[in-house]
Amino acid sequence: MRKCVLVLTFIAAALSAFSCAGGPSVASREAPELLRAVPSDALSVGVFSRLDKGLERMVDSASVLRSLDFGKLSRARTAVAMCYVGSLSPLLVVEAGRCDGDTLAPVHSLLAQADSLRISAAFVALETHNALLLSPSATVVTVAGRHIASESSILDAPDFQSVLDVLGGQDAVIYRNSGAAKLFGTELCSVSRKTLNAFMHDASEWTVVSGDKVDCVQPGSGRYFCNFLESLGDGQSRLAASWPSRSELVVDLPVADLASFRKSYEAWRDARVELEQYQKRIQELSKKRGKSPLAWEKELGIKEIAYVAAPGFRVNMIRTSKGVKDEEVVPNPYTGFVSALYGNLFNPADSCIVRRGEWLLSGERAVLDTITLGAVKPENWPARARLVLDTDKTRIISTQQNIKVWNTAR
Repeated sequence: MRKCVLVLTFIAAALSAFSCAGGPSVASREAPELLRAVPSDALSVGVFSRLDKGLERMVDSASVLRSLDFGKLSRARTAVAMCYVGSLSPLLVVEAGRCDGDTLAPVHSLLAQADSLRISAAFVALETHNALLLSPSATVVTVAGRHIASESSILDAPDFQSVLDVLGGQDAVIYRNSGAAKLFGTELCSVSRKTLNAFMHDASEWTVVSGDKVDCVQPGSGRYFCNFLESLGDGQSRLAASWPSRSELVVDLPVADLASFRKSYEAWRDARVELEQYQKRIQELSKKRGKSPLAWEKELGIKEIAYVAAPGFRVNMIRTSKGVKDEEVVPNPYTGFVSALYGNLFNPADSCIVRRGEWLLSGERAVLDTITLGAVKPENWPARARLVLDTDKTRIISTQQNIKVWNTAR
């Protein structure tokens, strides 16, 4: 098993599930015992040292679970799972005393409250601790009970042992990427929910988010985007000096070595059984435009690839090996090259281009006529990275050395 950093998955998770603000709590090494009460097909699960922290990060503020008075149990170890039973519903697993000891008094109070609020509940014994199960869905509690009786849980899910290897001792949330379409309803500017969820599904098998750290776990299969990202070196980024105005989403891919990048990219497409389709598109554009996109890429000596978006605003930014004087906006003779070479995320509506020094911008004329570069300089932008994703709330920097998450307010 291998692991690496998955940037887009974390952003989607951060926007739809919790905020990164504040430091993480330190969880006990015994916390994974609570995972024995989580059904094997749960789409996500958070493990927390305190129940109140788990509710805050995993359960919507409108949920009936927040109406409960947990008393002393608000400080108990907790797991919060999201299960799909026709709709997404939370399952709260609260540690409730040792199996060889007396039942905690707050449990009786909670069971009574749950009954009055029509919250389904069950009191079960795990290995060394008892646990209280709570959910707005009776089906979820029933399914969890069946899994416990059969000694089956998320711990038996494919490759979950590798998730435990990176879980560590901090509070953490684990996402099953194959369930992205059911977990996330987020769009990132012009990146549709469908596109984002499809990418997340194939980016890795599991994602573990702990504080400002993100680990993605996947088999060694080359079809996973994480394995492609892991193969890249850190490239130089100069985007901060030419920061585009009005941007709300920026994906920046500095290129350390163009030949190595192209080799890794094509190997990834091949592993996904997409290489033939990719090559066919390259050949079609070569005939249509009178130049091969691969020859165009090599001639420009591309050093950095960025996608910039805001509502009604999409621009591709390509940093080339040589800068030229600024030029006027003109029709793009190589429409479709950027998305064909680097993927569907990049703007296919690139009918025009404009030169701004070493940067070649492509998009619609109305956007290129009004865009300004370098008016604002973002703080803490990396000099070198594999990939940087920036929104108006969060920036994530992926390098060979580590991943760093910043909370930003532009």
